[in-house]
Amino acid sequence: MRKNIVTTIGGATQDIMFYTNDMVLVDNKDDLLRQKLIGFEYGAKVYSEQVYFTFGGGGANAAANFAGLGIKAQTILAVGQDLVGHAILANLQNRKIDTRLVQKHSKYNSGISSIINVGSFNEHVIFAYRGANNHIDLSEKIVRKINTPWVYLTSLAGKSAKSLNVLFAHCQKKNIQVAWNPGSNQLKLGLKKLAKFIQVTDVFDVNRDEALELLVGVNKDKVKNNIRFILKELHKWGQKYTVVTDGPKGAYVYDGKKVYFKAAFKKKGINTTGAGDSFGSGLVAGLIKYHGNIEKALRLGIYNSNSVVMKIGAQEGILTAGDLKKYKL
Repeated sequence: MRKNIVTTIGGATQDIMFYTNDMVLVDNKDDLLRQKLIGFEYGAKVYSEQVYFTFGGGGANAAANFAGLGIKAQTILAVGQDLVGHAILANLQNRKIDTRLVQKHSKYNSGISSIINVGSFNEHVIFAYRGANNHIDLSEKIVRKINTPWVYLTSLAGKSAKSLNVLFAHCQKKNIQVAWNPGSNQLKLGLKKLAKFIQVTDVFDVNRDEALELLVGVNKDKVKNNIRFILKELHKWGQKYTVVTDGPKGAYVYDGKKVYFKAAFKKKGINTTGAGDSFGSGLVAGLIKYHGNIEKALRLGIYNSNSVVMKIGAQEGILTAGDLKKYKL
């Protein structure tokens, strides 16, 4: 039996997808960190003719993407012993993902997200209930069970966010390569506190706004909203590959020598939920499949993300290993 290649770590949720155009987009460019806002009439009732129930969460999404692309994956995440938790677990197992390290809690409900999709690109705002996701156990007794060549780490909240020391120490000791797409709780720590983890990270993956936030926190007066500046300044913190996604424009990878770029498809997507997870895990799947070829890995990340945004739900539209032939990958 083929061994697992990647361990994904992060959230798992039931997602409620809600679509509406009954809103106002607010230009807020004077605030570098919140350049666009969405407004609804105060006290109003907003209706939707489209509502979908799907699955999400960074850890679960990444595992689904790796499995779909032919990379054998296991996942560490937490669910409640409720109907939602049973559904999340069944979905993972149906996708041939190893769930032996999934943690089941009796005290906490499973995570649920209400995702409001708006605008011409169906950009979204997520209202999230973390539930059991706040209680992922990453203590030494759990972490030492990780023996895969790669770890793909997504957003961590609650007590689990405090376990970064244990996780990264284990990965360094066992020569496990780490791809890290940090969540808001980790980003709030700032670059100085994250530095010891970034230095042993192979793929550090953030979006443009997150990258700016990190750099502003270190030296606000000298930060330029220029992608080459962002890539090179962020790369100074020690990771092997710096990845910055730029929404519908595409994504960049910098290896310390060359900036690689791949544009997103021009065809408008219908749902951006899971776009970041499908890109990031697609990119890492490419690095694994194509033995470190950045150009091919970046293409795979973009193609996978573009496929996912054409479907409703973060785990729909994932490319399969068979789909890659038409992209000459």
